[in-house]
Amino acid sequence: MCGKRTKSLLIFLFAVLPVYSNIPRYAEMDKILVSTWNSTFPVPFTRIVKRDLSGKGVLEYRKSSKKTVYIYTYLVFLPKYEEEGEKPVRREEGREVKVKLYYDPSAKEKYEIILGEFDEAYDAKGRLRWIR
Repeated sequence: MCGKRTKSLLIFLFAVLPVYSNIPRYAEMDKILVSTWNSTFPVPFTRIVKRDLSGKGVLEYRKSSKKTVYIYTYLVFLPKYEEEGEKPVRREEGREVKVKLYYDPSAKEKYEIILGEFDEAYDAKGRLRWIR
């Protein structure tokens, strides 16, 4: 028979797993990153160099009891573009750019990209935790 601790653990897992199963994994967010990037910036990046820069997973940022945002971190390669005539022409050289993809399931615009470094000391009033 199951012990009391085992039953408690099973109840906890069945209560928590459905919540986290609704949060997209990095592999699912790659296509969303590309489409959000293309609708936000005038030139595309060429490849994703690295996903999950910290190696800790997706950051859950709870702004309030009703507002939770999930933050995915990427390193993408952005080639250098030069203008020839009035058209941008891609060159081989470029640079790696750190990208944060915000996923807000409750917002009308669910996805937003912010460029730059990631700071874990994001907001002292909100609650931060890594999932997955």
